[in-house]
Amino acid sequence: MLEFLSQVVNGIAIGNVYAVIALGFVIVFGVAKVVNFAQGSQVMLSAYAAYACVAAGAPLAVAFLVAVVSAVLLAWLLELVAVEWLGDAAEIAPLLSTLALSFIIDQAVTLIWSPDPMPFPNPLGGQNLQLGGIYLSLTDLTILVVGLLFMGGLALFLKKSWLGRAIRASAQDPAAALQMGVHTRSAKLAAFAISGLVGAVGGILVGMYFQQISPAMGLPFGLKGFCAAMLGGVTSLGGAVLGGLVIGVLESLSSAYLGAEYRDMVAFALLLLILLFRPRGLLGSRSLAGLGGARGAGAIPTTSPLANGNGEPVTIMSARHLKLRWAFIATGALLLAALLLPSTYWVGVLAQVAIFAIAAVGLTLLTGISGQVSVGHAALMGVGAYAAARITIDAGWPFELTLLAVAVGGLIGGALFGLPVLNLGDHTVSLATLALGQIGYLIFLNAMPLTRGPLGIPGISFPKVLLLGGHEPSLVVVVAALCIGVLLLALAVYGLFDRGQVGINLRAIREDRLAAESSGVPVRRYLLASYAVTGLITALAGMMFAYQQLYISPDSFRIQTSFLLLTMVLVGGVISPTGAILGATLLTLLPEVLREVADYRMIIYGVVLLVLVKYVPGGLISLGRRSDAAREVHQTRSTGEEHVQEAKADA
Repeated sequence: MLEFLSQVVNGIAIGNVYAVIALGFVIVFGVAKVVNFAQGSQVMLSAYAAYACVAAGAPLAVAFLVAVVSAVLLAWLLELVAVEWLGDAAEIAPLLSTLALSFIIDQAVTLIWSPDPMPFPNPLGGQNLQLGGIYLSLTDLTILVVGLLFMGGLALFLKKSWLGRAIRASAQDPAAALQMGVHTRSAKLAAFAISGLVGAVGGILVGMYFQQISPAMGLPFGLKGFCAAMLGGVTSLGGAVLGGLVIGVLESLSSAYLGAEYRDMVAFALLLLILLFRPRGLLGSRSLAGLGGARGAGAIPTTSPLANGNGEPVTIMSARHLKLRWAFIATGALLLAALLLPSTYWVGVLAQVAIFAIAAVGLTLLTGISGQVSVGHAALMGVGAYAAARITIDAGWPFELTLLAVAVGGLIGGALFGLPVLNLGDHTVSLATLALGQIGYLIFLNAMPLTRGPLGIPGISFPKVLLLGGHEPSLVVVVAALCIGVLLLALAVYGLFDRGQVGINLRAIREDRLAAESSGVPVRRYLLASYAVTGLITALAGMMFAYQQLYISPDSFRIQTSFLLLTMVLVGGVISPTGAILGATLLTLLPEVLREVADYRMIIYGVVLLVLVKYVPGGLISLGRRSDAAREVHQTRSTGEEHVQEAKADA
């Protein structure tokens, strides 16, 4: 019993940290309707700012003030880029912009300090307080007290102060608040400033709890805070606190009684369950009171890239659909380049282009045709990679038979991946697939007998190819040609699924699911088929990845890979497989081109992503259409000015 109580107290302490970080998500979303994926980077940067001050000899109080100032300035930068600068961009644009900014922040911190963990000063480290038979860490108690005081003070500020009421009014109904004299722009800045303050407090509490910090800590803690916000209800301050405490206590108990390997799975399993059975969260309300208003009510707006800021469908956006033959032409050009290039290194890079293009085509089938935005697609890629590795090493099957087995496994894996989300819609699909992707990564990490966990599976040789006379391909160009051949196969599968009444019904579901269902379209059946086919294609990408790399580990299938695949699809053009190939080509070649400035390439990558999100929202394949539209606008304006001049002359 004493052990149980000790674990509960420890869980409450770390749960307080999650709750503080979750408050940043709630505040920013409430006013700006932005899911801030850079919140974890704010936490990390604040911890490093405090660390730098303490290392320079400043007291901890001064370090805290410096951390707050740096976090607030960063939060205002996020607001400027993710809200103001993007304007009326698609709903997913702020998510991508905050993601790009997190890349830039994390890499900048790595350059300034180091990728290695740094010790964080904790004057209370190692000191305990005994209450009966329970030993309580003074650090845990301090975190608990500071967290509760901070959260209570924030609640009073939002409820009692004029600025707090302005923030709440702007969150509930910006138009009405503006008419009543509330400066909604100032309210947004204040909300982001509070998120910066929250990040500073969270960063220092994280440093004190673990007594070390690293540039890689931003994303994990950001995701935990995000899960806490969704668990409690993303429009509820009390829900954020409750969600953080629940996750912290269950993590501590699972680590003590089930094993440390299950600790990280708790948050994402809870997120998946809450999305399935109570999407608005534990304390989310259907009423219009509180943060979120009519658009919130305990949920978040759609993150579908197929709608603009007003929720208008893809048919009136600048996104452009190219015929499938252009995708085959692009693949043929890729094959020709692989055959002609004299450098085996660049031929290998083209093989990687083909592999990511296969996965991007699978995601385009799911997102572009069906309107289902997956943020966990790397898990399906991992299924194919591990299946191919095991079949090749343990059974020694030829390439063709392995390909068939992986395709069947991917088909089943895709269907299982899609089953939990068939009844969900809009934003909840993205969040559920994010949870599924993280659960998949953790399974790869902990299923030691099958995956060898963090050790990975080395020595994966390319199997014999019956079409090549039973030989194992040893030339890089042959491997690249096989990767491109599988890309052609993926395009053929895409074409079969996209044609006829099936494609028409899926596009009807994408544009208006309710209307499609009312018209007699069996929505669940079509969506399940869509997930199954995208699982097949993406598993083939994982198979070729294993053969091309000759080694796989769970690190290859983290959430960053899922974000990369989604970015490829959006950058290229979300509703066309040609765009998927172009996006995969650009984002695979860009890091290689920037290899000479390897220390800065993630910063450059983030900047490029920001520019593309802002100026090419319809993707690379829509550049011509956007130019045509711009010319039409220019011609209309010129004609209007001529009419005005003629009217003045007549007068």
